[in-house]
Amino acid sequence: MKTIAFVCVGNSFKSIVAERLAKELTNDFIFVSGGTNPASKINEDGKKIMEKRGMSMKGYKPHSLHDLPEKIDYLIQMGCGIICPMIKAKNVINFNMDKYPSETLIEKEIIVNILENKIKELCNICYGYKVFEIV
Repeated sequence: MKTIAFVCVGNSFKSIVAERLAKELTNDFIFVSGGTNPASKINEDGKKIMEKRGMSMKGYKPHSLHDLPEKIDYLIQMGCGIICPMIKAKNVINFNMDKYPSETLIEKEIIVNILENKIKELCNICYGYKVFEIV
């Protein structure tokens, strides 16, 4: 089973939400997330957005990159200007999420929608054929 790791700085919003969205889409891969400087808790707006979508963030908490498994097939960077030299991955993909503002709740909702589409595209790549429609 392929392991896909979503990484950013704090692992409090984009990467941890990406992990949760991915786990909702499929259980054909192992999804994890981590941050270079993990926050003490999940972003409250992110938690509200996910709960509004019917996806609980209960049990999710920010993790360090050191908590990630040794074998990673796809390392997905959120584009937060981080470099992950200590993580060896077969493939590295940058989602470039830093170009989207994330100050307001509406901006964060847009980010979650973008992440969902990017994760669907990623899963299609991992499957090797189209499984998910991108909206």
